[in-house]
Amino acid sequence: MRIACQKLNEKVVLAGNTFSYNQTLGERTVAAGYKNGKVYENGEVVDGLGGGICQVSTTLYNAILYANLEIVERRNHQFVPSYAGAGLDATVVYGSIDFQFKNTRSYPIKIQCSVDKGICNFQIYGLKEETEYEVNVWANVISKTKTAIKSKAYRQLKLNGEVVSTELLSSDTYKVH
Repeated sequence: MRIACQKLNEKVVLAGNTFSYNQTLGERTVAAGYKNGKVYENGEVVDGLGGGICQVSTTLYNAILYANLEIVERRNHQFVPSYAGAGLDATVVYGSIDFQFKNTRSYPIKIQCSVDKGICNFQIYGLKEETEYEVNVWANVISKTKTAIKSKAYRQLKLNGEVVSTELLSSDTYKVH
C-alpha cells in the first residue's frame, strides 16, 4: 500500500485527460519493491505479489466519485472486500483489469494520498467550477443467495439542496465465501 500511495501522491491529471491506475503504478514486481499480500485468485484468497493495492484503488475510486469525475473503467472484486461495501470497490490486476477515470473538470486536479497503519487516505484538489454539486454516493445489496451477492451503486448530484441527477454507477455480482 505504501508503494502505491507514493506513486499516486502529488499526481496531477490535466483537464480532459484520462488517468490509469495500472499505468501510474506500473507492473507489481519484487524489483519495484512490492511484497506478497492477500489477493483473490480463481475464487480463493491466496498470497500474491502486490496484494493490498486494491485497498488503494478502492479508496481512490471513492474519492473520485465524490470529486464528481467520470469513471472510465472500474471492476468489482470476486468477493466483497472487508474494507468496502458491495458496489463501492475497485479491483485492479496489472495487464488485465485497470481503474481509470477522466478529469472532466475545466482545470487540472491533484491527487494527494497517504497510508498510515493500514489505512489509506485520499484528497482530490482543484479549482472550483462555476457550478459545484453536493455529491452523495451509496450502494445497496439487491439480492443475496448461497452463492452470490448482487448490488447496485449510485451517485446523486444536488444543487442548492435539490436533486439534479441520480446515476447508476454499477450493477455488480460477487461470490459468497
